[in-house]
Amino acid sequence: MTDALRKVLDALPELGRYPTVDESQAELDELAARYPDLVTVRRIGTSRLGEPIRVASIGAGERDALVLGGPHPNEPVGGLTVRELGRLLCAEPWLRAGLRWQLVPCIDPDGARLNETWYGLPGDRDAYGRGFYRPAMDEQPEWTFPHLAEAGYFDRMLPETVALARLIDEVRPVLLASLHNAEYGGAFHYTTTTDPALAELLAAVPGWFGVPLQHSVYEVPGSVRLTPGVLRMPTVAELTEGAPPGDGSFGASSGEYASRHGAVTVITEVPMWADPRAADSLPTGRLMDEIVTGLLAELTGAEEAVSGVLDSARSAVRLDTPHQRALTDVLTAMRRISAGWRRMAGTAEGARPATVADESAFLALPHTLRLRAAGTLLRVLDAERASGNVRPAIRAAHARAEALFTEWRAAADRQPGTLIPLRAQAGIQLGSILATAAHLVRT
Repeated sequence: MTDALRKVLDALPELGRYPTVDESQAELDELAARYPDLVTVRRIGTSRLGEPIRVASIGAGERDALVLGGPHPNEPVGGLTVRELGRLLCAEPWLRAGLRWQLVPCIDPDGARLNETWYGLPGDRDAYGRGFYRPAMDEQPEWTFPHLAEAGYFDRMLPETVALARLIDEVRPVLLASLHNAEYGGAFHYTTTTDPALAELLAAVPGWFGVPLQHSVYEVPGSVRLTPGVLRMPTVAELTEGAPPGDGSFGASSGEYASRHGAVTVITEVPMWADPRAADSLPTGRLMDEIVTGLLAELTGAEEAVSGVLDSARSAVRLDTPHQRALTDVLTAMRRISAGWRRMAGTAEGARPATVADESAFLALPHTLRLRAAGTLLRVLDAERASGNVRPAIRAAHARAEALFTEWRAAADRQPGTLIPLRAQAGIQLGSILATAAHLVRT
């Protein structure tokens, strides 16, 4: 199976851009027109702004696999993956593995449209940062499933989430593949199962495309590592531990919701830029506490700088935009991450020797988060100016935000790393999905 799958993936075409919402929708129709006896396209819901959300059903297996593109609109590689997966499943019947496949190319079309300015410019960090939009957590279809425990209580499902929940409850998938991509480092996976054989299989896939495996993943403090590059996906209860009762800012994930039907969820995070240090487990001669101290200084300084600019213009801001809510969320995330890593100080994890992979991960994280914050701040202020709000405070804040963004983008550009071809980004996700499906069918 592995050799045959690798042969199919080796034949993937070169890919030049991430698809827009309209392109993804058109591709579903083209696939159904080409394979009318195999592919059915239907609408499963409507976005908050009136966009149709559709799914392509392929094959006639007794069990279902659900593949979800665009759960975060700043992570568009899933649109490519869904397109190529649909073509492969139709052209290569053995890849369907006895399953009926449900492919959703974009679950958040409203958010995707706010990122499309850079979809055609992969690798252009300036275009990416200036066109960046990542919704606040409570506006993400991925993280707004119900969590009804009193600590972190959340029941504000979005229309997109309701549509996805209905589909999950209808098809009761054995596999849910939620397609994400990271920005920098190596590829890694989250999964809801602790199956060691599946973890080893997932860990092997990035190497098929010459992409390093991320040995040090600290995106979520306290994540349980199953094998290098593969982590157990945390539950919302674990993520909100210590939150005040009823104070949930986000809900459960799609994977946690699908687990009620016994689904195995796999999330494959493929970076846009690869850093070979991500797979280097050699010691640096420093302890983790030292590495974390540097991270905290960078994050705290960036959060204070962006917050300072925002505060200077707050009384002049007139619009309630998605970008403004997103900016509040990214600043909150920076504080939450800092608090999580402060808790490491003095623990066994903090006292262990740091590897090259650890150091590179902690050096890259501040670049990612502060560029997100500065780019989102610029979009907040750009919206004000476009509406005619050119008050002195808005103009002054925009100049300061532009200076921060320019400085931080230049620093990010100096980081070692190379753009991963889109063919490899999508190929890693395809390999992970198809290998997992075959593994689940066998077991």
